[in-house]
Amino acid sequence: MSAIKKFFEKKKLDKKFKKAGEGHTLNSVREVPVHVPKQMPIVEASRPKTAAQQQAAGAALNRLHSQPAGTPTVRTGREVIKAQVKRELAQERKLAEEAQHLSRGPEEVKFDAAQVVDACGGVFFTCPLLPKVMLPRKEMEVKIEEFLTAQLAEDAEMASALLIHTVNKDIDKTQVKVCIETLCKYIDNLLDHPGEEKFRKIRCGNKAFQERVCSVTGGKQFLVCAGYQLERLPGVNGGEEDFYVIPEGESTEPDKLNHLKEVLTNSEPIRPVLWRAPRLFHCPGNTTPRFGELPTEFYAISKEEIKREQQAREEAVQKLGMLRTKAMRERDELRELRKYRYTLLRIRFPEDIYLQAIFKSNETLQHLQGYVQEQLEFDWLPFSLLDPQGQKLNEEEKTLAELHLVPACIVKFNYDKDLLKDAQQGSGRPRHVLQQALLDRLENWSI
Repeated sequence: MSAIKKFFEKKKLDKKFKKAGEGHTLNSVREVPVHVPKQMPIVEASRPKTAAQQQAAGAALNRLHSQPAGTPTVRTGREVIKAQVKRELAQERKLAEEAQHLSRGPEEVKFDAAQVVDACGGVFFTCPLLPKVMLPRKEMEVKIEEFLTAQLAEDAEMASALLIHTVNKDIDKTQVKVCIETLCKYIDNLLDHPGEEKFRKIRCGNKAFQERVCSVTGGKQFLVCAGYQLERLPGVNGGEEDFYVIPEGESTEPDKLNHLKEVLTNSEPIRPVLWRAPRLFHCPGNTTPRFGELPTEFYAISKEEIKREQQAREEAVQKLGMLRTKAMRERDELRELRKYRYTLLRIRFPEDIYLQAIFKSNETLQHLQGYVQEQLEFDWLPFSLLDPQGQKLNEEEKTLAELHLVPACIVKFNYDKDLLKDAQQGSGRPRHVLQQALLDRLENWSI
């Protein structure tokens, strides 16, 4: 509303000057101002007009009479105010839109589909026990549990131990550890007191047994392998209860029990193995292949985290104007790293050849270097990897997320060309640093 205020101030100023009279030069004769009513037109003193002036005046009158009825010839003060207010409101809306755009962050840049190499079709896993199966992680975990459960009929000792270590991901690791320790204690009691009846019987209603063994998948199956059988026996408070019992006459051979305990303590969980989804393609020229859209599995952001991220963006402006401690910076960086589960890496080799593979974001640089070395024709060849800024990556214990190689990045393969040339002397035509079996799957991309 500043335009209205300016208008009234201008009106007061005009009124003050009108009281002083019209302006005049120093050598002119000042005339007395004559009050003219607003309803009457102002008539100039009659002067002789030239033919050109008369012609111009006639043309102006014709234009005036040719305008549509109701069209104002002069903008009134109210119209001027409205126009000024409208311009200011439009300017305020524009500034608000720009501020909202900045708070959302940069928009996603969309590239021409013909200039983008497809990122990957998804994240899939394999398993050594199921070599011909490739599934998403959750489906693979279900498949592994089904396989181990089916193996109870053939190799109950190993299958029950693997079930305990493998399929209890939804409970605390400490609870799994307590279950293993409890089962080992049962076996030790049988070994140390083979003839005592109280160690050959376990009451199912016992609170410790329910919390430590029954709550863990595979615990009861492992007891059956040790010779226990489920029976209905008289309880301590009258009535009958369920017990796991080793029947009289059932052998508790020390060798068998020791072997069973060794299997339980030495077994390791069967985990899905990330499929690297390797691809090798040639991108000619100096153009860098852009990444397409990554699958949603690459990101680990829940709805709550999205809300917190929005709040963090709103606080970004405030953070720019305040001093931040080291702990605050580390906390923000840690929150940023937790946003990604996987990363899609492309390693650029000589002759504009790119090797693409998927890695977990918590894998280290050492894992990446080991994978690259497995693809080389000469595994003895020393090499290093360079980040997008051309700096050498040498902190092997840092994760790929900590090295800011997420969620997708291109790194360069760097090596001693002269060393490779000396090694290839006398071996015919020079070979590429990558294995020939990998080069046979080379794809050509027109960027």
